[in-house]
Amino acid sequence: MSIKNKITFHKNTESKQGTVSEYEDGISVIIPSYKAQNHIKPLLDSLEKQTLNPSSFDLIFILNGELDSTIYILEDFMNRNPELNVLVTFTSVGGVSNARNLGLSIAKREFVTFVDDDDFISPNYLKKLYQYSKPNRIVMTNFMDVIEETGEKIESRVVPFSVSQHGLIENAYVDFQSLINVTVAKIIPTYAAKQVEFNTALRSGVDVSYYSRLYAKFDFEFYFIDKKEDATYYRIIRSGSISRQKLTFDFNVIQRLQVIDDINRAFEYTDDEIKIDYLKLRTLGQCSFMIRYLREYPEDKQRVIDEIEKHNLTYFPYEKLP
Repeated sequence: MSIKNKITFHKNTESKQGTVSEYEDGISVIIPSYKAQNHIKPLLDSLEKQTLNPSSFDLIFILNGELDSTIYILEDFMNRNPELNVLVTFTSVGGVSNARNLGLSIAKREFVTFVDDDDFISPNYLKKLYQYSKPNRIVMTNFMDVIEETGEKIESRVVPFSVSQHGLIENAYVDFQSLINVTVAKIIPTYAAKQVEFNTALRSGVDVSYYSRLYAKFDFEFYFIDKKEDATYYRIIRSGSISRQKLTFDFNVIQRLQVIDDINRAFEYTDDEIKIDYLKLRTLGQCSFMIRYLREYPEDKQRVIDEIEKHNLTYFPYEKLP
């Protein structure tokens, strides 16, 4: 069948939240994609090698913005793998957050996981995520960085270097605070994931915004898969990553405060002291970008404070500013 008969076109779709019992068994894999023709092949190769029964997962590709030949690459992928459940959908609205929200609105399986189109996963990835999943559990797995220029695979700082524990993690909000805040490398109960939207107005910090609100709203237990089970998410590291952004007032102050706005809203959802401390840590994480900026441009301190005060924040660690 031609991909023209399989692709669907969407404008704005409201997410159907539902309850746990309303979803089908298995995993909805949401894959936002923008002009991926030059980098999507490693991901597709890894999806073909998954050891989880194909009947237990759906692959939802969200092509957003301007189309390129990715659509024909996916047509070939579907023709080679007729046993896989693949949905390709297109939205003219660009942005990964919009694409993820659209994917969530389509997801019909009990659990959902996100994969970026320029990354790839190990053969056991979906099988192990599903094996350890539960309706009240976030299952996390190993995370490796791959240097684009050399192909070298290195331990990601997202996973604590000293981590030796696996199974249920009692202190995940502290010991795994980086891993629990990335959108990938985990599986989430769909009924909960659909009740929080990715903020499409943010230009950075989208993951922190989403997960701060998700964890404040729901009481999850956290499970980390033993590294020996070889369920690994591989992230491609390129030279223009956020960690290498130049210091600017826009990125280090204005964009950070937009994320802090969302974190502050999450305080409304919980009175749990552990979660409140976690949200304060997330706020401090965003504030650290402002601290770096002010160390470079101390003459801008009043300008920064004036910008902060525009937001009427419930919590902000003013005492941390240099």
